Amino acid sequence: MLNLNFDITDEIQYALNNNVPVVALESTLISHGLPFPKNIEVAKESIEAIRSNNSVPATIGIINGRIKIGLSKDDMNILAENTNIDKVSIHNLAISLSNKTNGATTVASTIYLASKVGIKFFSTGGIGGVHIDSENTFDVSSDLNQLSKTTMYVICSGAKSILDINKTYEKLETLGISRIGFNTDYMPGFWYYQTDKKVDYNYKSTDELTKFLIIREIIKQKSSVLIFNPVPKEKSIEKNLMDNWLKQSIKTANEKSINGKELTPYLIKEINKLSNNKTLEANIALIVNNALLASKLANKYFKLI
Repeated sequence: MLNLNFDITDEIQYALNNNVPVVALESTLISHGLPFPKNIEVAKESIEAIRSNNSVPATIGIINGRIKIGLSKDDMNILAENTNIDKVSIHNLAISLSNKTNGATTVASTIYLASKVGIKFFSTGGIGGVHIDSENTFDVSSDLNQLSKTTMYVICSGAKSILDINKTYEKLETLGISRIGFNTDYMPGFWYYQTDKKVDYNYKSTDELTKFLIIREIIKQKSSVLIFNPVPKEKSIEKNLMDNWLKQSIKTANEKSINGKELTPYLIKEINKLSNNKTLEANIALIVNNALLASKLANKYFKLI
C-alpha cells in the first residue's frame, strides 16, 4: 500500500535498507522560499553538503500526484520554475495526490512523509510557529502540531523571524518538543544569531548530541527534537534592524489587506527588499549550514546504533 503514491529512488531505498544515513530536505524552499535561480543553486548546495559527510540527501516533493522521496534534476526544475506549484502541508496533502498536482512540501508534510519511509534526520531553514496577533487570528503553523506527533531530528535555525518567537518558544515546550542547542545556549532567531530564550540543553559536540538522540530512541520518546544551529555570524542580522523591517512590512501588509497563507511569503519578500538582500543572504547561508550539520549528525548516529 505504501508504494501506491511513493516513488523512492534506488539510492535512498538502498540507504534505508542498509542503515546508511539519510537526510530529508523540504521542497517549499525551492518553490516558495527563494527566488529563481537561487532556489536551484541552494537546493544543489544543500545536497552537496549532505553528500560531503557520506550521507544521502532525500529532497521530498510531489510531482503529478506522486510522492517523490528524492527529486530528480527535472523534478527540481519543475518546482523551481513554475508559479502554480501547490504549497502542500498536512491539511491538503491528500488533495494534491488526488488531483495529481505538482506540490512542494512544507516542514509539516516533509517530516510526516519522511517518517513514513524511515528517515530520521531532516534539515531546514526555519520552522513555522505561532504568528504575531495569533490571539485574534488563531494562526499557528501546522509544523508545531506535526513536530509533536512525529519522531524526527530536525536541524534548523529557530522559528522564522516574522513569527511571535516568545509564543512559539513556549508552545514548543507545551507540545513536548525538545529545544536543543548545538554550541548555543539560546534559541536562534532565524535571520539573527540568538534570542533571549534559553534552550533546554546546549550540546557542544556531535558525539554528545548523538548519544542524547539514541537515549530518546531507547525510551521510545515519540515527539521530534529541534536542534538549533544559529545562522553563521558573518551573515547574521542585528535584531533591532530585523524588528524595524518587520514592523514596516506588517504595516504595509495591513494596508494592502494581505493575510492568511499569503502573509508569510509577502513579509519575507518585503523584508528582503528593505534589507537590500541581506535576509536572503542569511537565509541561504543558514540553509546550507544546517544541511552540513544534519549530515554530520546522521553519519555519527548510524555509526553508533
